[in-house]
This record gives sequence, C-alpha cells and structure tokens, in this order.
Amino acid sequence: MHEAEPPVFALQQERFLNETGTAVFLYVLQDGEVHAMNSFPHLHRLGFLLSAEEIHAFHVHEFAEILVLVKGYLLHEVNGSHQILPPGSLVFVRPYDLHRLLPVNSERTLFASLVLSSDVVRALLAFLASPESAHLFNTAPSAPSFQLQPDETRSLMLQMESVSNEQARSPETAALLGRALAAQLFAGYLLNPRTREHAAPAPPAWLAKLRDEAEGWDSLRHAPRRLHTRCACHPSHLCKCFRRYYGETPTDFLNRLRLRKAVRALAEPDAKVAAVAADLGFASLSHFHRLFKRQYGLTPAAYSRSKTLPGA
Repeated sequence: MHEAEPPVFALQQERFLNETGTAVFLYVLQDGEVHAMNSFPHLHRLGFLLSAEEIHAFHVHEFAEILVLVKGYLLHEVNGSHQILPPGSLVFVRPYDLHRLLPVNSERTLFASLVLSSDVVRALLAFLASPESAHLFNTAPSAPSFQLQPDETRSLMLQMESVSNEQARSPETAALLGRALAAQLFAGYLLNPRTREHAAPAPPAWLAKLRDEAEGWDSLRHAPRRLHTRCACHPSHLCKCFRRYYGETPTDFLNRLRLRKAVRALAEPDAKVAAVAADLGFASLSHFHRLFKRQYGLTPAAYSRSKTLPGA
C-alpha cells in the first residue's frame, strides 16, 4: 500500500521556504471554504481549495508568519488567549505559537501571510541590531499584534500581492522583496517607540548569547544544569539577571523552551504524554500538565488527540 502524498500546497510551501526562506500566501475564506490565491508558479492567477482544517485547527509552524487582515473578521486563538481580529489587523506569529484562525461569520474574508524561515528571522533581528525588538518578538506571551489604518492596510496588501506575483516570475527576486518587506514591518512596528514604552533594558551580550545557545539545544532533559555550567556567574546572579532583563527566571525560560518542543512532539501520531514529559526533563507529569494548559489553553492529552499540525 502506497502512503498518501502530501497536499500540493504543503509541498509548494516547503519548497519555497527551503529555497528562498520567504513566501507570501493570499487567502480567501467564505462559507467554510479556504482558497489560496496567486501563491506559486504553476498556480499563478488561480485559486485552489485547501482543507479548512489546515487553518481552523490548532497548529504550530517551523517558520514565523506575519498576517494582515484586509476584509472581514477572524477569531485568532493563540497560546490560550482569544482575540477578534478586525480589518487592518497585523499579527506577528512566532514559530512556537500554538494558534488557529476561525471565521466569525459567513462573510467573505481576505488576508495575506508573509512567512519567514527561522534563519531569516534571526538574520533580520541581527540586521536591525535592536535587542529591544528581539525581546518583544521572542518573549511576549501572545503574538504581537497592531491595528493599521485603512490606507496602511491597502498599501501593505498591494505589497503582499506584488511579492506573491513575483514568485511566479522570479523566486529569487520575490525572496529579496519579501525580506525587505519583513524588515519594514519589523522596524515600523516592533521598533516603534509606542510598543517599547515598558520594554525591559537591553540584556548584556553574555546573557543574550547564553539564551540564544540554549534555544538551539536539541535536548533539554538536563537543561538547568547545562545552563549553569555554561554560565561563569553564580546561579543567584544568573537568576537576578534573567529577572531584570527578561522578566522571568531561568526555570521559566527553560520551561518555555520545553513546552515549544512538547507541542511538536505531541503532534506525532504515537506520542505519549508521559514519555514526552520525561524526555524533556519534567520530573512531575502533573507539573507538565499545568504548565502546558496555562501556556496553550488545553491539556497535553487534548492536544495530542487532535493531531492537528499541518500535514499530519
């Protein structure tokens, strides 16, 4: 028996991200159906029907996503919170955000998505040389969102459409346009002084480097001991610095990393909650359960049963 082929949309999405690191998707939702428009060369100027579950079900990405809602309303559920997105909503979805988008009514809804690989996001934040924006992007409990004026919304949608259409002619040029647009959005909104009024002070280089290193660890089973080993300062000083610059303890930070990995591991068909918790270094299954529900708004078992990652 042959395994089912992945959906065309998923294959094309993976191809563009592997080759260019960026891509733009244009979506139309109406009467429970989801259409993607103008996204890829062989589908240029065509719309094709997606499974509504790809958007309506809880999922995480391997990439970051910048959403702009042009027409209609959407219910955005992310990390256990709920928000009605009106026209003009601009949302920065991080790779570790567990979210879904649901229609509010049967009216036609139009939105665009600029997706960026994690490597592109890291390079972009380094280019902007703004620890404050990186801190806001990475540590906000929910996906950072902003409300655009109608003229801003129309202008941004035209830029999104331009990148989408260029993907049909020159993926290399489209990638450059996509990165330039992402830099514009990061600088224009995440660097906006109004969004940084209460931002924590910039962390010292050694602390930022330590956190970046920890985020790249494959295993988190012995992460607390490893974190303190990699740091030359006393554990109490490390905790004090985490609180001052990031508003959380080292334990809070490591638990967030563990939960990001847990949400991916639990999407596997044969995943066992207890095994995932133990593999990530949670000594108490009940503690893992509480943290997961607090972060994502549903229990690990409920999420595991849903099997809702795209392509699953």
